[in-house]
Amino acid sequence: MLLQLKAMQNKNSVQYLLPMIVLTLVSITLITSTTNPYKILVQDAYSIPPHFQRQEMILGSGNWFNMTSGRPASSGPDYTDIQSVSYFSNGTCLNATLWLADFLTSPNDYENVNYGIYFDADSNNRTGLSGIDYKVEVSWNNESRTWTRVFEEWSSNGERKVLNPKQNVTDSFGDGGSYVTLYADLDSILSPDNYRVLFYAEVIDFNKRFYWIIDSTNWISVPSPQLDLAVLPNPIILIQGEQSIAELRINSTTADEVDVDLYFPQSGNNSKAIPMRLDSEKFHVPPFGAASTPLHLSIPPDTPPTGYMIIMRANITARNTPLFADHGLTQPETQKGASNNNGKNSGISLGEYVSKIITDQTVAKSSVFSIQVREWKFDEQLNNFVNQWITPLTAIYTSISSIAAGILGWIYGRRRSTKKKTK
Repeated sequence: MLLQLKAMQNKNSVQYLLPMIVLTLVSITLITSTTNPYKILVQDAYSIPPHFQRQEMILGSGNWFNMTSGRPASSGPDYTDIQSVSYFSNGTCLNATLWLADFLTSPNDYENVNYGIYFDADSNNRTGLSGIDYKVEVSWNNESRTWTRVFEEWSSNGERKVLNPKQNVTDSFGDGGSYVTLYADLDSILSPDNYRVLFYAEVIDFNKRFYWIIDSTNWISVPSPQLDLAVLPNPIILIQGEQSIAELRINSTTADEVDVDLYFPQSGNNSKAIPMRLDSEKFHVPPFGAASTPLHLSIPPDTPPTGYMIIMRANITARNTPLFADHGLTQPETQKGASNNNGKNSGISLGEYVSKIITDQTVAKSSVFSIQVREWKFDEQLNNFVNQWITPLTAIYTSISSIAAGILGWIYGRRRSTKKKTK
């Protein structure tokens, strides 16, 4: 009897628990279904940084800037002389190599040597210091006699927040090599889909007096500004001796405001054989905007009848040059005691340097269109002669004849009226 009661209790408890389990599973499913879309939306809200293959920018030698005097300099330490910069990105990390004229594994005790990248994460000069939102830097620490990697976030008033410093960095250079490798985690700067970078090398000397010299690139836009250049109609079909007007269209496919300079290169081009002229050669194109200008063509009568491929080029510069002056950042905290003039730096500050000296890197774009020159045949010449001379003369002759007939008719009528009065 007891066994039967226990079995009945177990059966009733199972019947009672089953609905509760089902209700719990349904609730979990509903919660998951309502929260997952939110998570997906949040994840989709983040942009995807562009990925691109290796690119290299050549700077050459002897292009420093003396921050102490505020003037360009033609001499400086070789280990701050950037010969070129190569960089690439897989969309998650930006990797760069500064190729230098020389490199010191252990700089002098009285020198601070820094290699780094400035980031304008939103391509907006009004955020950060003169557009600088983040900095990645490998620097020599005189106290620990080691290389340190630091990642900082900057505010518009020059305040800096250190995010993840790393001590004793040895993987940024190779033994006997004149280069420094840098990298930046793009996820740490919110994975921007449109940003700018500036690479630099600098040395700050405290031996006798404050001495700050820097070598850097211009702002480099990622992705590079892109334009579509088109001449309509294409091909342009003209006859020897004919003049015509075509249309040049510029379509911007970038999120930056760009300044465009158009020109026809003199070497390796057919623009000498066919005189061409643009009404305007300089344009300001808004983001994802368009512009156009007339293209005047004049075909000399002795131009050989054939097809001509014309090369047209454009220098594209993103209009991101700063619109405001320095916000007051001068030297790092460890250098303030070495300034001249009662503790004040007699040169310019980093903000002034970036605002007034650094511009955006110019990108070149080429486009090709075709001009078909046809022979001026005899019947076309005859038709042209008739249209230019015979037809106007015929019209003039007809007009003169009409006027003469009217005058003669008036004279005849006048004489006839006089004879009638005499009789």
